Amino acid sequence: MTHCTVIEEGGYIGHCTASESAPGVWEASVLFERKSDLSHTFVNAMRHKIPKKFESRDEAMRAAVAYATERAQTGDVGL
Repeated sequence: MTHCTVIEEGGYIGHCTASESAPGVWEASVLFERKSDLSHTFVNAMRHKIPKKFESRDEAMRAAVAYATERAQTGDVGL
């Protein structure tokens, strides 16, 4: 099961994802896009996988949102 939430921060949109890779094991990732690119048909994006494994969906999602917010504020998203 995969769960997603979206944040807007510092000129970027972050699609935060928490996915259950095995029973009781959750992984988190963030897909970044520039807000200014949303008017285009094709949008460049960069996915960041958080290397840590989590015990719950909520813990994974909190980590993804915190990571996305921090990276977007500093502009360190790889785009």
